[in-house]
Amino acid sequence: MNTVNETVLKFMKSELLKAQIKVSDNESGREAVGFKIESKNGRQYQLFYKSIDFGTERSIKVPKQDLGELKENLLIGLVLLIESEAKVLYLIPSTVFLNPNAIFISNDVMLTHLSNWEISVFTNAIPELSKYALENMIDNL
Repeated sequence: MNTVNETVLKFMKSELLKAQIKVSDNESGREAVGFKIESKNGRQYQLFYKSIDFGTERSIKVPKQDLGELKENLLIGLVLLIESEAKVLYLIPSTVFLNPNAIFISNDVMLTHLSNWEISVFTNAIPELSKYALENMIDNL
């Protein structure tokens, strides 16, 4: 794992712990879903982790086969990097992809292993994404 990934991963874990959300490695289940988290009220979630550098990228893609079935207890932990520094952690329910829009996109191709979910991150998307910022999601977990 490179230094940026290690730093971003530490940021994500630190932010979750500050919010009193327990985080642990996912030792069973889908290989791509790297973490389990548990909210203050005991609800458990699977967490698929990604990061995006806002200076160079405008979207991230998640292979549909990696994410698996979209469900309420499956979250995408997206860390937004600005000038290579971790700034914001979003906890996005995987179910947002059930109703694709300009931000949460479904890319289906003939070869199913190439199909993916896409999250667009652009200036006008930030207000929509802010609904999923950790501080705005804590009470929903």
